[in-house]
Amino acid sequence: MRKTPQDWNEKWREAADRPLAPDPWLLRVLPLLPRGAVLDLACGQGRNALLLAERGYQVTALDLSATGLERLREEAARRSLPIRVRQVDLEAEPRLGSARYAVVLDFFYLQRGLFPAIRQALRPGGVAVVRTFSKAGPFPGGPGNPDYVLEPGELLQLFAGWEILLHEEGLEPSSKGGSLAGIVARRPRGERS
Repeated sequence: MRKTPQDWNEKWREAADRPLAPDPWLLRVLPLLPRGAVLDLACGQGRNALLLAERGYQVTALDLSATGLERLREEAARRSLPIRVRQVDLEAEPRLGSARYAVVLDFFYLQRGLFPAIRQALRPGGVAVVRTFSKAGPFPGGPGNPDYVLEPGELLQLFAGWEILLHEEGLEPSSKGGSLAGIVARRPRGERS
């Protein structure tokens, strides 16, 4: 069942005391990212958006939760970071623009119908960074709903024809159980929107 804005608001209220540490995998792949505008999809409280804004990226962060976005706004203001924040239901409004971004981040939000928009939102030479749950690997648990879990090799299929800078799956357990998969894929420089 799809989570409502109220569900997400409750989740972020419960997590209000947690530090806004960026995902360790994002830290690892930072050297692969081109400079420029970043779109952080389903950003939650903005832990990854904050890191990239601190590194000089122009960040737009989208999420369904007003509570998560408010914490991001407060933290960005406290750190004097210019992050553009928008409340968006990505299932109802999957349009992200055309060839606007150098980087699109998608961490732990799997909506398969959004991938064409992610591909289109990146400028030629831009990079998609996706990290979420996967059925690959020996780690039990993970999300109960299979709609939110990647099949083995699925990320490679979703970015077929793109330059794969890094792809991993099933090598690491999630803190919530289950395996993880991640990809850093570059849009071909000659590809037109």
